[in-house]
Amino acid sequence: MATTATDSALANFLAHSLELESEARERYGELAESMDAHHNRPVADFFRRMAAEAEHHLQEVAALAGHMTLPQLKAWEFDWPDAEPPETASYEALHYRMSLRQAMQLALANEHAAERYYREFANRTGDAGTAAVANRFADEESGHAAELERMIAALPASGLHLREEDDEPHMPE
Repeated sequence: MATTATDSALANFLAHSLELESEARERYGELAESMDAHHNRPVADFFRRMAAEAEHHLQEVAALAGHMTLPQLKAWEFDWPDAEPPETASYEALHYRMSLRQAMQLALANEHAAERYYREFANRTGDAGTAAVANRFADEESGHAAELERMIAALPASGLHLREEDDEPHMPE
């Protein structure tokens, strides 16, 4: 059976989606471990929840791709807007004393980035079937962002400067 343009476009999209969700799951897992090591349990639990959500998406994508042979893309062949997939949390944004609000805001930014990525993919593909799947994924990410916004709004306001250190920096003379 010959591969159609639709199959090829969808396979490329799903290969990108698998990588995006896999990287998000892995990074959120790493962030959870880091927060556990620093006894920041609420943030560690939140990052574990985000890793589980990425795993759920990964399974959805894998089910869609089940009948297809996806392209085996090298790291430099992925078409990301930045160096890493859009839903991958930045290590630089992490701080061992970050608040749950800060963690949720980080995740919110990632959800918006994934939504933009999927929407842009839908807009630039020439294949209507692939565009429909990409728009569906964008809508899911938008729903996640809305849920995070509700969760953030429900948190008590905090004026703490959690990123301040308890100890003065040690500067060698």
